[in-house]
Amino acid sequence: MNRAHKVAGLAFLVAAAISLLIIQALWRPFEFHHAPEKPQVYDVHIDIDRPDAIIDSAALSRLPRDIIQVPLLQSLLTQDFVDYYETHPTRLSAEGALRRLAFEHNLDWRDSIIRQIFDEPARVLLWRSPDRRLGRWMISMRRNGIAKLAQAIGNVAASDSQLSRIARLPDGTAVYAIHLATDHTLIYAAKGDRLVIMSEPGMLLDNANEPIRARVKTVMRMLDGDADQALRSYGLDHVPPVGNGHRLVVSVNYLSFGYQAFFTGIDALRFDFAPAANGGQSTWSTWALIAPGRLPQGWNSADLWHALPADPAACASLPVDWTDATKLLAQLGAAGKQAAPVLSKAFSGPAAVCWYAKSSLVSPVFVARLSPGAQRDPKQLDALRQALGAELFAQVIGAYEAKADSREDYSRLPVQATHDDAAGVWSWMRPVSAVAGTAVSADAPFARQLSTPRYFPVTLALTPRYAIFSPDARLVNETLAVLGKRYPALADTIAPARLAGTVAVIAPSAAAAMAEREITLALPPDQEPIFRNAARTYLFPKLHAFARYPPLTLSLPDAPLPSRAGWVKVDWHTENGK
Repeated sequence: MNRAHKVAGLAFLVAAAISLLIIQALWRPFEFHHAPEKPQVYDVHIDIDRPDAIIDSAALSRLPRDIIQVPLLQSLLTQDFVDYYETHPTRLSAEGALRRLAFEHNLDWRDSIIRQIFDEPARVLLWRSPDRRLGRWMISMRRNGIAKLAQAIGNVAASDSQLSRIARLPDGTAVYAIHLATDHTLIYAAKGDRLVIMSEPGMLLDNANEPIRARVKTVMRMLDGDADQALRSYGLDHVPPVGNGHRLVVSVNYLSFGYQAFFTGIDALRFDFAPAANGGQSTWSTWALIAPGRLPQGWNSADLWHALPADPAACASLPVDWTDATKLLAQLGAAGKQAAPVLSKAFSGPAAVCWYAKSSLVSPVFVARLSPGAQRDPKQLDALRQALGAELFAQVIGAYEAKADSREDYSRLPVQATHDDAAGVWSWMRPVSAVAGTAVSADAPFARQLSTPRYFPVTLALTPRYAIFSPDARLVNETLAVLGKRYPALADTIAPARLAGTVAVIAPSAAAAMAEREITLALPPDQEPIFRNAARTYLFPKLHAFARYPPLTLSLPDAPLPSRAGWVKVDWHTENGK
């Protein structure tokens, strides 16, 4: 929700910027100003042809209101989400300035001018900023009257302290900067009836105020109305336009915080909104950009759902490319380098991650399936046990424990290894002191060696078919119980026909309970009384409403996946068990 919140807010910042352009063009000529100064430019490192997100909208003003048409979001966002942006300080300030100027200079401006700007079709390209939010952006739009406005701006730019011309494109198109605040400058260029606005000078210029060639080419293509490389990079150049609706595209690399190397078979997610027509209902549809050649075993997740415990808060199947993923182990020292070739051959198919309300947000359980070769070959299984458990787990897992009975320079509690010969299960557990741990230190036989009142019993288990890992030993033990037919499986709650194609599971009741508990723990009453009370008053009722929804699954279509990379529609289903 938070990211959708931030992305939608960009529309209103852009509208305010356009309003200020109008102000500059129409009334600044009547005032005296000092010579303009060029803005300070900082290096902006982005791939101009590959944004982290794209918004195509027939009318940006409708986007927040249409987002809450998603049934699952109606209880969480409601009208407050729309009202927040319609009463945003930036928007209100721009509207107030326009009304004042119209009054003082007898200008024939209507109160609806902001709404008219919002109602224009626009494309927004967004990139992550250093704080990880989508803080850098470029917007292109087509609007009647842009040429006349651009001419007026050119007439006043030379003598305006807030508006300045900072560059020219190769075709002679001027690029202007408008200073909104001490540390906030937008730049823009207009040609014909097209306008391109950028979030900061570094989007186009280097720190010597020189245009960056590749970015100049992109801006010129946008001003000429050509399909830009950003659309091609996501395979959108042949996808039908949104018409009177919206399209939101987000890269999986951004959503996964840069961990896409673990599942390169899925490149992006897309959400299309189609407004109601002929008395019908408006709809949001979900799509995934899939590279079938990188999907393990066609992304069949049935075995994983049979192995995982029932009643999760949320689960996802990850189409891991084990060859690429295990290359990252080289960064974990000698043990990682030695384990990489063993693990790349020992695993196959997708992996799964699940969160449970009985545990915590930071301690999900991961399950990966062994390759057929590793399952059949005792020597390969033994090599995996040695590399994964005896060496890699012992080296990587653990933190410094000041009270540990250890003679090592970096003292840690010892790894506790066990073997169930009858079941063929090996397991390793190392206690790690942590304030947010899932186990109580006082209950442990090694309590005096722990540094905090709580700890994580970080556990890895290896069975003849699966590897299971979690910072919470309870989840590993329950997964082993599922495999031993002593605990119900998640597969028991999913329609059998959809087991293989299900890629995500959400149980609103469990997810809401976990979210409420985590938020409460993060806001101690003696330290954060205001935020805690605000969460109880405004957020928790929405979580309780969200909890009333039945479990949902996100599934691939029954038809075979395409033979080449492309967009595949995925469907949401309500699950009520068999």
